Amino acid sequence: MKALLVSSKYPPEYSGSGLRAHNTHLRLREKYGVETEVICSSTEFLSSLNYTEDGLKVSRVLSSVLRKAHAINRKGFMGRITQTAIFRSEMNRVTQLLQKKSFDVMHVFGYSPATMAAIQWSRIHKIPLMRELVNVVQSPYQYPPRHSDDENFKFSDQSVVVAISSELGNVCRKVGLSKNVWVRPNPVDLERFHYASKSEKLDARSRLTPFSEKDTVLVFISKFRGSKNHSFLLDVLNLLPENYKLLLAGPPSDPSDPVAGLTTTQIESLVSHAESNGMHGRIFVKVGFVNAAEYMRAGDIFCIPAEKEALGTPLLEALVTGLPVVANRDESNFREWITEGQNGSLRSLSASCWAEAILKTTTFSDSDRRSMSDEIKTAVSSQLIDEQYYMLLSELCQTPAGKTISVSDVLS
Repeated sequence: MKALLVSSKYPPEYSGSGLRAHNTHLRLREKYGVETEVICSSTEFLSSLNYTEDGLKVSRVLSSVLRKAHAINRKGFMGRITQTAIFRSEMNRVTQLLQKKSFDVMHVFGYSPATMAAIQWSRIHKIPLMRELVNVVQSPYQYPPRHSDDENFKFSDQSVVVAISSELGNVCRKVGLSKNVWVRPNPVDLERFHYASKSEKLDARSRLTPFSEKDTVLVFISKFRGSKNHSFLLDVLNLLPENYKLLLAGPPSDPSDPVAGLTTTQIESLVSHAESNGMHGRIFVKVGFVNAAEYMRAGDIFCIPAEKEALGTPLLEALVTGLPVVANRDESNFREWITEGQNGSLRSLSASCWAEAILKTTTFSDSDRRSMSDEIKTAVSSQLIDEQYYMLLSELCQTPAGKTISVSDVLS
């Protein structure tokens, strides 16, 4: 099987969905011999590049001149003009690239000129499509500027839609998609993420942080985007006893990121301000891409105050690691996985309510933590989900135009 993977972002650029796409296809190559090539867009990089990532050939397709112009004129009328020009130029370039390639199935993650060109190509040329919904959206159908409701970007037949939460599954049903929709969580690599024993926790903590065995460490691993609400956790920490510490890790935001966030300098200023207001020595920040499994093992409680999350894969990874989770109650996707008092707590974004919930999680015993890890592993195992991926991709390769496959029939 030859697969073309098309992603809005791709390593080495940081993106949760791009990294999951990459790791999934590495495993599909190793387990089932799937041959994969990659086409991607970017927000961090401003130039095209052909390169290899872990043996996969990647073509990053960008219009440097238009991207730089858009960086200067991001807002208002001129911003809309440059954004439309970027889509038109880069979609044309991706289409020209697609004309030179041969593949059995397309696997598309995210929203960008590259992904829109890929969906359009698959519909026009009757190529099977697996479409991953990785962000909170109002409809599974997304369009380039000035292409609203274009039939060439819809996928009711010869396709599988991957919805990583029940909420996204409901979004699909509202437009009549259900039979070909695969509702499942993002896979967790159980070789990397596993229940952390006390000795593993202390080893990771001593290597990666300045904190001690006597500390209770809150951990949050995420890109420093505004919607992640990192600063909220500083307000929470300020209401907790002195032995409670905060570990934040993840890459900074970059100026071209469509969702505003914190740069490295702003992160440092935020931490300095918190420390000057009585929290000296209680916060440790690792800016950059990190081994999330290692950093989670260093913590005691995982906190995720993020908003507008399609799923929040680190939440699942934390539960597998044995960390109770305190999460934003207002996010329906978090409510799918957190059961009050059993594997964590859900609270609205009130610092005092979060401090109260965090104090309650200290009652979780080692056996409680191991039970929550064991309970979730079956549902999120990459081994099971990879097998299902391959079954669906194989079925897609044999699906003619006009036919809608039944996900439930294939997986049964």
